[in-house]
Amino acid sequence: MNVDKMRQLSSFAEIAKRHLALIIGLCSFGYYSLLAARGYTWVFQSSDSGDWLMTSNWFVVPQPYGSPLYILLMRLLGTFPGNTAVWATLLLSALPSAVTVTLVYLIVDKLVGSQRIALVSALVLLGAGVFLSQSIVLEEYALTTMLLTLGFWTYLNGQRYLTALCWGLAASIHVFVLGAVLFWLIVEWRKYLKPCLYVMVPTVVVFYSYILLLMYLDTPRLLAGGLNMYSLKQYLTVTGGAILGQLSAFEAPKRLLLTGRLLLMSFGLALVPLAKAVKRPLSKPVLVCLGIVVWTLWYQVTCLDPLSWTFLTFLSPFLVVLVGVGLSRLSRTHLKYVTASALVLIAANAAFLNANTLTNERPLAAGYRSALQTLPADAVVVCEPGAYSLGLYYTMSEGRPDLIPLIYPYIGHTGDAWGFDDYRDWLNRTYNLGLDDDFDTLTAIAYLKQRGYDVYFASTPTQQSALRRALVLGGTEFWQVQRVTGLSGLQPEPYIK
Repeated sequence: MNVDKMRQLSSFAEIAKRHLALIIGLCSFGYYSLLAARGYTWVFQSSDSGDWLMTSNWFVVPQPYGSPLYILLMRLLGTFPGNTAVWATLLLSALPSAVTVTLVYLIVDKLVGSQRIALVSALVLLGAGVFLSQSIVLEEYALTTMLLTLGFWTYLNGQRYLTALCWGLAASIHVFVLGAVLFWLIVEWRKYLKPCLYVMVPTVVVFYSYILLLMYLDTPRLLAGGLNMYSLKQYLTVTGGAILGQLSAFEAPKRLLLTGRLLLMSFGLALVPLAKAVKRPLSKPVLVCLGIVVWTLWYQVTCLDPLSWTFLTFLSPFLVVLVGVGLSRLSRTHLKYVTASALVLIAANAAFLNANTLTNERPLAAGYRSALQTLPADAVVVCEPGAYSLGLYYTMSEGRPDLIPLIYPYIGHTGDAWGFDDYRDWLNRTYNLGLDDDFDTLTAIAYLKQRGYDVYFASTPTQQSALRRALVLGGTEFWQVQRVTGLSGLQPEPYIK
């Protein structure tokens, strides 16, 4: 090899080394984009995507506790032409996750002073299955995690007020961040108490005021009533408490085993260096990472909500930072093993965790949308919120504008924990249904059947949904409700008690 070629290769290597963070970010974004769903999907427990998509076209009171920053971004994306689900998945999930991988590289490089270990750490996060699952579907976890990780990067650089701003923005998407911030403040309360009070708290207050505005306006209050103390109590303690109220120590051993399997499948041999990362004396950045990891693991282990495993997304970059610190105290042999493990996971994820492929194999959303087109005009579609609320999005916005959404169980009497009278009033004003104050969801269905409305319900694929049980066991004496086809792959079937 002549001297000129050697100089060119050396120059190229120097440029690559200097711009390695940018290269990592671009490659990560390409990786996530290739695996991302290119349409509407329910894979990887992306259960709230329907709620988020609906807010891109409607001013709707979203699920507790609101995620105001996220729904405002969804509203902005809804103004662009094209498929909003694709835009949102790429820009609010894949791109933030790529930024997070880049930030992990920069953070580890700053903490241990080794580009090689920093690169391996970035590969470990790229291969983490839990983190990947929320990077390629439409969900709020990736963007929240990016902001929390960005806050850690600014923290390392002594930018206290920028750190507090990142906290506020992250908490304005997911309130779970507040627990992580609390651990952070325990370590650094002397320096960060004022930035927290002057920046984070006002940011959170400003964004969550948007939820109050939506409750005040004449909007579909699907998960809340009007702006009053009673509705606020329902919104914050009843519906929101459905998850927080499931904290239990009795299931902890079983949940601990599940959490261990998830971490092992996500991080592989990268878990080995963690023992070295917590070797004393512990620096404050390491304590912060440990606090966030412990907070997230505590919630995952004690929460009975089957979907709480997605919260492990929040701890992923901080666990990987600890991996990088641990690797700096081990030999190069360990580094090689961790690198090989990360590369295997990256390849395996590309084969088995491809959201686009899985969506094409189980086109529940596409089938549901097609089925809606066959329903008669002014048909009533009874939808469940939560895990299958993508059906609600289609019913209200993307499918048929003349369909009437009836959310079970969100119509009820005053004082009913799951009833929202304002939603019933909005239905009456919008569709002239004539529902009385003493109607709950089931009696409203019977009443609408008597008035000649065609009533359908969008249930879960399983036969154990709360809605199906309610329809079969309660108040269905002399009328029938047909299932919307496509959602479960079944033909329409009548249910008569």
